Amino acid sequence: MRFLEFSKTAEIITDFALGIKPGENVLIVRDTRSGEFAGVDGLFAAIVSSVHRKTAEPQVLTYVTRPLAGMEPPRVVAAAMRSSDVVIIMTTLSIFQTVATTEALRAGARVLLLPPARYIQNSPDLLFRLMPTDSREEQERMRLAASIAEMMRKGRQIRVTSPKGTEITMGIGQLDVLYNPTTAREPGQTTIIPGGQITAGVTLGEAEGRFVVDASASPMYRPLKNPIEMVVKGGRVVEISGQEDANEYRTLLQNFGDPQVYQIAEVGIGINPDARLSGTPLEDERILGAVWIAVGTNVHIGGTVKAAIHSDCVMLPPLKVEVDEKLVMNDRHFYV
Repeated sequence: MRFLEFSKTAEIITDFALGIKPGENVLIVRDTRSGEFAGVDGLFAAIVSSVHRKTAEPQVLTYVTRPLAGMEPPRVVAAAMRSSDVVIIMTTLSIFQTVATTEALRAGARVLLLPPARYIQNSPDLLFRLMPTDSREEQERMRLAASIAEMMRKGRQIRVTSPKGTEITMGIGQLDVLYNPTTAREPGQTTIIPGGQITAGVTLGEAEGRFVVDASASPMYRPLKNPIEMVVKGGRVVEISGQEDANEYRTLLQNFGDPQVYQIAEVGIGINPDARLSGTPLEDERILGAVWIAVGTNVHIGGTVKAAIHSDCVMLPPLKVEVDEKLVMNDRHFYV
């Protein structure tokens, strides 16, 4: 009966976010471990029920859990994603930044990502706390996100600074700008639930400065004990310094043996007042006033870099964000 707790959320997903129509093929992608985490099975059952209520065709594919986020699902799953009208991702770790998802979108699928189940381990009430239950609140948040996204689309340079030592300038405007909450009602559209973030792809080679990460750095999946400072030149991280967390993160990237993991991929802003620091990127990125900078893969945001990983590095407020010298945010206050 736990699915009843998610009945309103399921309706927002199927009706408001995806606009599912009778007869559509709706693929729900899971893996062998996703059901181990709090609330996932209840949310899954509520979504299947809601899809069925729409007289659409709910179909479920389950594959063996991958060890890291951003790793490709099996070819059979990728093929099914490409041939579906709607894809709902409920995996243990994110497959959002993958070729499989990118190709599904290009084929016309509407894709919705739900919290990767592994992320819930650090925050067992995440699904219950962050899942939307009121479409009006989603629409209000959508308006703010859309306004910030429009500034980023029109801009050519974004600057992020903080009292903790962050001072970095990045090129934007050539790659995609994504935001959520939003809807995915048209072919090729994508969205993420819960909402509360705006993401801009960083132009390849156009990032200079340094940023100090004090919240989390995936795939470490825990709040940081001490900050990680990264120096960026020519669009790449060239130096990682700090204490034990920095050493762990540096080693993690080195062990991939892939120079592409150091490319600056994206920058984003969080706008969800219900999000809190948990060590999981999906929640940390949404913290009101937080900013994150990601390294590695950028194909999901219109780029060409397919690295061994996509790593999100989150910074807590107070932070200041400017686009083309116009103030966008300063310590949780927005100017759009």
